[in-house]
Amino acid sequence: MIYSSVAKCRFCSATVDPQAAALGAEHQAKVNAACNQAKVLRNAAGAMWVFFLLSTVPFLPFGWGFVGTFFMVLVLLVYWPVKFAGLESSDPDYKRARRDYMIALILWLAALVFEVFAFFGRDIREVFPAPAFLL
Repeated sequence: MIYSSVAKCRFCSATVDPQAAALGAEHQAKVNAACNQAKVLRNAAGAMWVFFLLSTVPFLPFGWGFVGTFFMVLVLLVYWPVKFAGLESSDPDYKRARRDYMIALILWLAALVFEVFAFFGRDIREVFPAPAFLL
């Protein structure tokens, strides 16, 4: 990484264009922010499922944790692509961040399916019956 305030590279003594260095530093800061927020999003989606599983244990009031993280993940799922839509990078961390975003989206969509079935009061076993060889 080249600092934007130096005139020469400390390794090869090449002159550094301050504008190009500033643009590179700004781009790297955006990539780092995208990676950090995608990791937070994926962890929140995982925590949402932990709250869901804990809410199934009798006498443990974790249902509101599931509902809260469900809507928080929804907001983050909308915010991340809006903020980082035009960002192009060949950085492997950024590729991992996009993968983390997709994992969070899949986890949230699965939770949405459970919420829809719970809202309409249908048991998921009625909609997706067990195969005959398991009965």
